[in-house]
Amino acid sequence: MNISELVGSKLPEIKKLLFSETTQEAFVDAKLVDGTIVRVEPALEIGASVAVVGEDAEVVPAPDGEHELESGEIVRTEGGVIVEILEPQVEEEAGEDKEEEMAAEEVAAFDPEAFKLDIMDSVATLIQSEVAKFAKTEKVSDIEKAVGLITDIVEKMAATPKEEPSKKVANPFNKGIDYTDMVEKMRAITKK
Repeated sequence: MNISELVGSKLPEIKKLLFSETTQEAFVDAKLVDGTIVRVEPALEIGASVAVVGEDAEVVPAPDGEHELESGEIVRTEGGVIVEILEPQVEEEAGEDKEEEMAAEEVAAFDPEAFKLDIMDSVATLIQSEVAKFAKTEKVSDIEKAVGLITDIVEKMAATPKEEPSKKVANPFNKGIDYTDMVEKMRAITKK
């Protein structure tokens, strides 16, 4: 099998691995406070699509407005797309004295080194979870397979002995003219 045949036979598989869309759909089903089930694709984030899942499993885009999830988050949608996510509100304590006491205790107990370590741990955990989520996708294994196929082709191409061309191709720009004088004149002009 020559290189052209090898590349021709492997190219459709490489294209399929690299450029095919994954058929696995990612979505999250959530429940509103009134018991309605909504499907959020791909995750609960701004820009995600939201659809209402009916009792007959019919999926229709969520109406415009604010929708409160059982978790307390309020999702505002327009055209079936999340445009804003409001976090649950914590009830305020009655009495300003308690707030002032808590603020004074926080200032007195603040440790900048511990705070820095907490932030660094949180960031490290977030990065690790994102890397783990990406590593679990099928697309990564498909890319690895495609790279393996491409590597195999390149290795076989490198191992193929180089053949001299069977026919010399004439250079259309070489008309037998000696351009050394013109090159020297141009160099002289550019040095001025």
